[in-house]
Parts: sequence; C-alpha cells; structure tokens
Amino acid sequence: MMKIFGKVLGMDLDGTVDYGRGERPTPDYLCIDGCFQHHSCILAYMYTETQCVSYYLNSTEKLTVVETKREEKLIVAFKTRFLLDQCPAYDDMDLVVTIGVDPIPWIKNGSVYTFKKCVGDWKMFNREDDVTVCMQTFKEEIYSLVGAIKRCDELGGYKLTGVQSKEELQWIFDQRTSTWHKNSGYWINAKRQDKCNGMNDTHFNITDGYTTLDQEFYRNSADLSGSNIGIIEDCLLVCNAAPGFLINDIQCSDYTYAKGFVCGYQLV
Repeated sequence: MMKIFGKVLGMDLDGTVDYGRGERPTPDYLCIDGCFQHHSCILAYMYTETQCVSYYLNSTEKLTVVETKREEKLIVAFKTRFLLDQCPAYDDMDLVVTIGVDPIPWIKNGSVYTFKKCVGDWKMFNREDDVTVCMQTFKEEIYSLVGAIKRCDELGGYKLTGVQSKEELQWIFDQRTSTWHKNSGYWINAKRQDKCNGMNDTHFNITDGYTTLDQEFYRNSADLSGSNIGIIEDCLLVCNAAPGFLINDIQCSDYTYAKGFVCGYQLV
C-alpha cells in the first residue's frame, strides 16, 4: 500500500466503515490493512480520523484522487506492487492495479491520479491512437449485421465494435466455443462500401465511432472474396477462416453460421 495526503473526488459514502472506538480514534492502519487483506480492494480513503471508505475492482470503473496538504488530514492508500528491494522516489512511482486479469495503471497528471476500467469483466484494449476500447463477446444467434448492431444497442447503448489490431482479433477468436463449426463466429462492425459491393476489396465502413479503418490490417487478417456462388459477401465475421486468417467476409443477412457478436464502447 502506498499512502499519500489526498482525497477522492465525488466520494460515495456507501461502504463507509467506522473504525472509531468511543471517543478514541483508531490508527488508520486498520483501514489500510483491511484493504490490503481484501483481494479485490484497490484503494482506501480515510476522510476522518475514524472513518474510511474502500473501493473494489469489480464495482469501480472510474476514480480520481487529488493530492492535498498534510494539515487537511485526508489520507489515500493505493494498493500497488513493488519489489521488496525497491523503494522508488515518490515522483518515480508507477502505480498499477494488478489484481485483475489485466494490469490497469493509475494515470498521474500533476497532482491528480486517474483510474479507469471497463464495466464488469469487459476486456480493455489500449490502441495506438490513444483510444481505449472496452469489448465483450455475446453468444446469441443473430443472423444479420443490422440485427447485431441493434442487439448491442439494446444491451446498454453499446456499439457493435470494429477491430483494429491482431491482439483484439485474437482475443475475439479465442472466445469462440470449441464445438462451433469452423465457419461459425462473431459479427464485427464492418460493411464494404457501396462502390465496392461484391468486390475483393478492403474499403469498409465502420460505424462504431472509435475504430479507424486500417485496410492493410484487413487485407492481412481476412479471407476476402466479395462474393461466393453469386451471393454478395460484404460483411465480416471472426471465425476459423482459411489457413492464416481469422476473419471471413460473409453475406450481411440470413447468415446462419453467425453465433454471436462483439459489443464495445470507448472508455473516456
């Protein structure tokens, strides 16, 4: 645990614990130790001498901590990890939450620390353009692109997500069920532009609002044809495509091998 004089902005008093015993205040180490011992606790905030609130990974999506002066007597303790033989200077500390599936850094800007994570167990991806995207796969038999887009919106205003990296693509592919047919997979947000309908072409429209078309990525990752036995295939499915490819272009409706879809949103 690393302690600083600070406060949590917009503190919710739910989960407050009073460690006081009568009029005699109890040392803050009880609050800090309680957070340290609890597996999913990521931060403890002592806002009086006897009261604190703890924050837990599964129920916390955003936190902002601001440094304060000693005389304000406000203390924040971050759960983080250092090697036993290290004691870095305060300004050199890289605070990282390591108790979840993926490490999540605290971003420090001057005297402000910011923590952001995806809702629930959604997967976080940090893209090269400084965009952070959260994704989740859903196993439902939706047989059209339009239906998949609608279903993501119904689940919470999410977007059918586009894919922008090999890491994202591999993660989606790995969520497939082992018993699925090799052609079965997940809808992703992509539809070939009208001027290229039915062509072996990588000009796709992606409408999630945060994915930028990378034509080289799709050329290298997708088994593209544009059509098959006279059926136009202008949409994309993550599946076990031809050797070396994890995306196949498919018809945009009435595709019965579509067993799910991938929703997403930009973390801001």
